[in-house]
Amino acid sequence: MNKKQAWVLAAVLVVIGIVAALESSSSRPLPAPIPIVIARLRAPISGLVDIAIAKDYFAAEGLSATIQSPALGYDAIQAVLQGNADVGTTAETPIAKVLLEGRQLKIVGSIFNSVEDPGIVGRRDRGVIQPKDLKGKRIGIVAGTASHYLLETFLAYHRIPLEDVTLVQIKPDQLVSALVSGEVDAEAVWHPFLYQVQQQLGERAEYFSTSGIYSFNFNLVVRSDYAQLHREAIDRLLRALLKAEAFAAKHPDEAMTIIASASGTDIAALRANWNPLAYEVTLNQSLLLATESEARWILRRGFVPAGSVPDVLNAFEIEPLRALKPSGVSIVK
Repeated sequence: MNKKQAWVLAAVLVVIGIVAALESSSSRPLPAPIPIVIARLRAPISGLVDIAIAKDYFAAEGLSATIQSPALGYDAIQAVLQGNADVGTTAETPIAKVLLEGRQLKIVGSIFNSVEDPGIVGRRDRGVIQPKDLKGKRIGIVAGTASHYLLETFLAYHRIPLEDVTLVQIKPDQLVSALVSGEVDAEAVWHPFLYQVQQQLGERAEYFSTSGIYSFNFNLVVRSDYAQLHREAIDRLLRALLKAEAFAAKHPDEAMTIIASASGTDIAALRANWNPLAYEVTLNQSLLLATESEARWILRRGFVPAGSVPDVLNAFEIEPLRALKPSGVSIVK
């Protein structure tokens, strides 16, 4: 065998070896996907979760996701604490309440924030045209939620004493009918209900912006023990949601279609309100400050027994997101 033939034979053997290695690796079973149960609200604020489902990002990251749809963020937290879900989606108000109750949670990210959702809607035909017109009116709230905190913050900002209005507790599924039927004169309400009441009331609806008064955050929470024992699942979850974030930024029309379908929202509502809505995975200092502020509000309102403001900073699990998206974390810990 001459030198040329030897080189050819060696090259063939190398190729055969590579092919054999590839065949061996491809025949090797992939690691089993990690099961994860996510309790997310059926609303546009859960948009990144719904995009991740629709685009199979969870599966691509090795997660077998089961989705639950509780009515409120507090219900999602209860599902997590009771072991019926691994991850819950919620605003910061229920988080503050749970921490005040002495129960342990970890916040691993926010997936939505906005200065326009939730908002205040009044009836013009009831004389509600300016914020000051809320004085003496019946105003609907879902007690103890972000909408309740928003309303009281809004009233304080406009120097309307709480005793000068009548708060009416309403269930989430009755928010639209309560305002449209005239049971209340105004409401603190979130999408998709916010858009629905505006559509049904038409020119009789007056919307008050809360920009500069309140910023809403929608967050991911897990049990403390889950955060310690299941870092890989949290990493995969965040990677899938970061893919959804990138998709929403690059393909807003398709993202709106997915979110509208998943949440049962008219797509026109999303188009009309898309710009103020931030579908981003973050952990911002403003969330920490808001949670502490809402904990103090909950104590003042007596929603929990008297006590002190908990160590909210300790509830943040920032390392997983900081490792994946350093620019998304502004909390110093």
